[in-house]
Amino acid sequence: MNKFDASVLLLVVVLSGGCAGTKMSGTAGNGGQAGAVSMVGSGGAGGAGTTGSAGTTGSTGTAGSTGPGTGGGGGTDRTCGIYQFNPTPKNADLLLVLDRSASMEDPPNASTTASKWSIVIPTLKSVITATDASVLWGMKSFPEGSGSACVAGSVTTAIDVQIAATNAKAVTDAINVTTDAGNGTPTGDAINAAVTYLSSLTADPNPKYIVLATDGEPSCAAIPSGESTSAARPYAVTAVMNAKTAGFPTFVIGIATDKASDTSTLNMMADAGGEVPAGSTNPLAPHFYLANDMGTLSSALNSITGQISSCLFPLATRPPVPNDPTKLGVYLGPDLNKIPNDPNMINGWAYTDTNDTAVEVFGAWCTMIQTAGAGAVQIKYGCASIDVP
Repeated sequence: MNKFDASVLLLVVVLSGGCAGTKMSGTAGNGGQAGAVSMVGSGGAGGAGTTGSAGTTGSTGTAGSTGPGTGGGGGTDRTCGIYQFNPTPKNADLLLVLDRSASMEDPPNASTTASKWSIVIPTLKSVITATDASVLWGMKSFPEGSGSACVAGSVTTAIDVQIAATNAKAVTDAINVTTDAGNGTPTGDAINAAVTYLSSLTADPNPKYIVLATDGEPSCAAIPSGESTSAARPYAVTAVMNAKTAGFPTFVIGIATDKASDTSTLNMMADAGGEVPAGSTNPLAPHFYLANDMGTLSSALNSITGQISSCLFPLATRPPVPNDPTKLGVYLGPDLNKIPNDPNMINGWAYTDTNDTAVEVFGAWCTMIQTAGAGAVQIKYGCASIDVP
């Protein structure tokens, strides 16, 4: 029999900081020595225990207690360091560029006497109010004033409502006092003014988009000018293309648009803006969001606001192993389908910057997130010695 009886005391150490910890066990004090602490796996140990009471010959020493040590990195246990959470998608800035030309007073078709404006206004207000928490809204209407078409004052740098958080009431109030009494449709210049404004928001890190809501093709090119749809069409398409190049994709909504020339022009603007509906792969389908009534307009707006706010996920804490995609996993759905890392940002996930402040998902995986909802996404962190599953 040993000189001292061995006794074992199971100690549970709560880890703080570092990767997620595991249970630890401490050994009893032997002859008054400090109790030792060990951790399952190869991670760092907790702080040293305090010295136990001195034991007398033949008697049992008092077990040492654990110190408030900090857990170390990953061990051999495959669950070490796996920190799992449901991310919150990043808000986006959305500038509504609203056509208030007099043609919006026309009915959408022969089956109704209600104007296109009467369809647009309540639907816009409803969707803007419903998305107030996830979208930072702003608004610019065009043409400005009630003077002649295509004059210099029909588009200025004025913004009806500046982009801001929880801004729905300000935008809907502005919509309420806007009338469909403008002359001409200077779409290209309105987009150029929107780009100038969005480019000035240098302190705002949110992704920024333009939503163009119009009932037809443009009629003014490079104001002041005379009305000429043949010149205005390519001018507007170029303006939307330049907006995309500047980092501001454009969603195009066609309000009750059925003329072939209108459809062709809006298709070209939608393609240039880089944001076309999923159904546009059908060669007969419009490339823009067609809204013939309140229901289809609401569906279009909900689709747009869903897209811009569901594929960019800020990381509240930086991953324990930075700039290493094998130590972070992005998963979709209840079966945790793993989204591949794609540094080319085509079809998978990628960090948005070298500081790993956010993850963005691209391509078909983003489309699946938009269908399933951002709440279906989970992110897991690994440890230095442990890859994510």
